[in-house]
Amino acid sequence: MIEMNNRRKRDDGIGRLFFLLRNKYGLRVKSIKMVKQNVWVVTAYEGCWVAKRYRTFLEAMRQAVFMQSLRQAGFAHVPAVYTTIGQNGVFFVKDAFWIMQTYISDAERLSFARRQDIADGLELLQTYHFITAMLAKIPAFPTIIPHYCLYSKWQRRYNEFYSHLSLLERIMDKEDIAWTIQHAEYCLSTFASYAPPLAAEPVAIIHGDVASHNFLRTKAGMIYLIDYDTVAVASPGIDYLQYASRILPYLQWSLAKLYQFSRFLCWLAKPWFLHALLFPADIMREWRFALQRNKRLFIARKERNQFVRKIIDMIK
Repeated sequence: MIEMNNRRKRDDGIGRLFFLLRNKYGLRVKSIKMVKQNVWVVTAYEGCWVAKRYRTFLEAMRQAVFMQSLRQAGFAHVPAVYTTIGQNGVFFVKDAFWIMQTYISDAERLSFARRQDIADGLELLQTYHFITAMLAKIPAFPTIIPHYCLYSKWQRRYNEFYSHLSLLERIMDKEDIAWTIQHAEYCLSTFASYAPPLAAEPVAIIHGDVASHNFLRTKAGMIYLIDYDTVAVASPGIDYLQYASRILPYLQWSLAKLYQFSRFLCWLAKPWFLHALLFPADIMREWRFALQRNKRLFIARKERNQFVRKIIDMIK
């Protein structure tokens, strides 16, 4: 049976996937259910997998090879790629390339509202970066995995935000919009002063999307890091920067509370990292979702102003 959320019209590609898995590869598929765009859960008598669709062979192969390399290097916190089918687990169905990975059942995402979950996520990130720093030295990986550019991402996010000002007034106060633009422009205009030390940082293969929903804890206590679509070659500090951006709203934008997590200490000693914390990445990331849901977006301006002043005093 093929299930589609929200009663969407059946995707012919999923129909073909169903018959390919059943008739060519012998899997006794019971159902294929959409989770989100390009992601399905395949349930069969033999097991349960997450099937992901990619536009190109390179994108799919990059995911499959990287995830398998992580496991081979000793990082057990990544789902296993189902390699019985296709080329290294990559197979072709209706103008797209696919991989299937083990579905992590009986698991819940970490919550950044819980201090222990924040700490556990940071510990897993450290282990992940230790492994991927070694993988980044393998000549093949820097050629197939993109290199991350913080300034380009900021500029792109800023341009998208600025081009939707008329719509943003539906979900944000004008003062909050002005505050966001001011701080984004400050970070962009002063970035050049901090770019050299960032460029000199040792690199690893960063995860690139360290949101709480990408950390899954099983009932047995094992934590998995999932969804490697945004991996890139960069300083591990980029992942910690995004992690900080994700947890600071739960810490009431308190720099003192951020210092309580030991994994941040070395990064908070670096001026480029402190400067990057000033960029309103969370707002630039969340406004689209708020707009789609017609939900007000508040930025805790009072707490953030105190946070900004402390950071600026530290990097002067």
